[in-house]
Amino acid sequence: MILRRLSQSLKEQNWMAIGIEFVLLVAGVYLGIQVANWNAARAEDAKAQAYLTRIEVNLQADMQSIERREALWRQVINYGKGAVRYAETGELVDGSAWKTVLAFYQASQLWQWVTSDSTYQEMRSGGELGLIRNQRLRDALSQYYLENGSGTAYLFMLQPEYRKLVRGLTPSKVADHIWAKCWQQPKPSEQYLIDCESPVSEVEAQAVLDAYLKDPKLLPELRFWVANQGVAITAIGNYKPYLQDMQALMKETER
Repeated sequence: MILRRLSQSLKEQNWMAIGIEFVLLVAGVYLGIQVANWNAARAEDAKAQAYLTRIEVNLQADMQSIERREALWRQVINYGKGAVRYAETGELVDGSAWKTVLAFYQASQLWQWVTSDSTYQEMRSGGELGLIRNQRLRDALSQYYLENGSGTAYLFMLQPEYRKLVRGLTPSKVADHIWAKCWQQPKPSEQYLIDCESPVSEVEAQAVLDAYLKDPKLLPELRFWVANQGVAITAIGNYKPYLQDMQALMKETER
C-alpha cells in the first residue's frame, strides 16, 4: 500500500507526501529487519542454552564417573600390591592362600574411562561452538575435551596383558565364584570389590598360586599394571579442577 501511495504521489509530484511515504517505507523495512534479527537471536540463545544444559549434564556425569573409577582403581592397586608382595617374599595376604588368590584376580580388574563429550563434539562438528558466547568457558571446554585427553587417554583405555594371563591361569570354579560373590554394585561410600568365602580349600588355593608364579611373564605384567593404575589415578584426578572451573563458568553464563 505504501508503494502504491508513493507511486501516486510521484505522478502528482506531491513532494511532501513523497517524503513521508519514503520515510515510512524505510522505517518499515528497518523494523522488519530488526524483528527478524531479534527472532534469530532469540532462537540462537535458546539453542545455546539447550546445548549448555546438555554440556552441564555431561560434566556432572564425568565428575561422578571419575570418582567411581578412583575408588575402584585404588582397590585394584591394593590387591595388586598384596599379590606382588607374595610373589616377591612369599607372604600370604592375611596368612591365607585363598585371599592371596583373590588378590591376584582382583588386581586384574579394570574400568576404562572416556569423557562424556557427545554434546561438545556435536557442536564442534556443526560449527556451533560460537553459540557459547562466554570465551572463558569456550576455551575451558576446548582444553578439557581436546587438549587434556590427547596425552593421557591411553592410560584410561589400556587392556593389560596381566588381565589375560591371570585369568587364563585361574580355574573356572574360582573365577565363577569371584564374579558371583566377590564384587558388588555399591552405594557411593562402599567398595566395589569385596572379600568373600573361598570356594576351594587352602591346599587347592596354594596350587593356584603355584601355577601363577610358574608363568615368568605374570609378575612383570602385574608390576606394570599396578604402576599404570597409580599413574592413571593421578592423571584422572587432574581433570577435577577443570570440571569444577567449568561448572562455575556455567553458572556465570546462566546469570
